[in-house]
Amino acid sequence: MKTRQKVRRVLITVMFALLPITLYYMSPVLSLQGAASGIIGGSVIVFCLQFAGSLFLGRLFCGWACPAGGAQELVMGLRRRPVGRRAGWSKWIIWVPWVLTLVFLVLRAGGVRRLDLFYLTRHGVSVTDLPGAIAYASVVLVFLTLALALGRRGGCHVLCWMAPFMVVGRSIRNVLAWPSLRLKADASLCGGCGTCTRKCPMSIDVKERVETGRLEAADCILCASCADTCPKGAIRYSFSSGR
Repeated sequence: MKTRQKVRRVLITVMFALLPITLYYMSPVLSLQGAASGIIGGSVIVFCLQFAGSLFLGRLFCGWACPAGGAQELVMGLRRRPVGRRAGWSKWIIWVPWVLTLVFLVLRAGGVRRLDLFYLTRHGVSVTDLPGAIAYASVVLVFLTLALALGRRGGCHVLCWMAPFMVVGRSIRNVLAWPSLRLKADASLCGGCGTCTRKCPMSIDVKERVETGRLEAADCILCASCADTCPKGAIRYSFSSGR
């Protein structure tokens, strides 16, 4: 494993270990609870930052800093089965009604009354009581179960409520075609071994995309596992425009 992947694994594992502190900053439930009172809590602020960041960094957060991703990668050795290409539709069924409800609640409350980054946390810490511990255990259990049942990062495909913010931002970036972080490939260097596809934690057929010269994929989390395992060095990071 290359040094870059070792660093990434450490970072994403640390983020998972910090989840008892950060859980409420990524909670869809608390975002609705706050919106009903006209409060924009920490979770909504984080979601907005994820969207804004994706305009230039794609889904880098998912690959390098997502706690749920860290939890799922810890058990990936137990279930390396690739997740089907059509598995991702279910998270949109969750995300669209949730965002519409969030907007409705804010409007019904008379608009945004205040911003509260530490909404319902205690001194900035999320899990400080039994209900918080139950919520934490439930989230971890659900994502681990999906990863073990469906395959590599199964929860990212079928459940994650944060990914759509970044997928939308990435799509806007692609339309406007401004410079941003992305992966690029040189098809002439590809040896066709398929290592990139086997190592992709998001079950993307990277080899096929390298051969066509279009690495852009909504599920790509810019973890660079493909780049760091390619024996020919055919894939690399690039901060550039285009696809």
